[in-house]
Amino acid sequence: MIRVLVIFSLAGMISLTAAAAAAAIDVPAAPAAPAAVATAANQAPPEGQIPFANKGGIWKWQVIDNKTVLIESRARQWYKATLFGNCINLAFAQNMAFIPNSNGTFDKFSSIRASGQRCPLVSLVEVPAPPKKSNAKKADPAAPPAPAAASATGTGSA
Repeated sequence: MIRVLVIFSLAGMISLTAAAAAAAIDVPAAPAAPAAVATAANQAPPEGQIPFANKGGIWKWQVIDNKTVLIESRARQWYKATLFGNCINLAFAQNMAFIPNSNGTFDKFSSIRASGQRCPLVSLVEVPAPPKKSNAKKADPAAPPAPAAASATGTGSA
């Protein structure tokens, strides 16, 4: 049997006594609110999941860049999928396979297959819907004015 012998030195006892005396002095405590705000700002958004992705749970998708894809679920909720690395030619892929988990949900442990390349996800978070693209043509200020329409009186040549 091994016995542990603790030896207190005189210097150690003095430093312990000084620390206890300093702790007994009433020192106003610093407010804890800034630390709580800092930790809330550093927290990552909660991870999302798309249920029934294997049964048509994904409605449409939009490629942002080689590492980011926006995905819309059947419930019309948008998700931002961040990929583990660059997925080559993702921006040019005409079709994409979403490979869910074995239980059918699509989450950060799932992957995307584009142009024959498997691209695993790092995160999948809920985001607001992206702004809609306007289909209306904008008038070109440098364009020549449109030709005048024929008159309604019928005085033009026929």
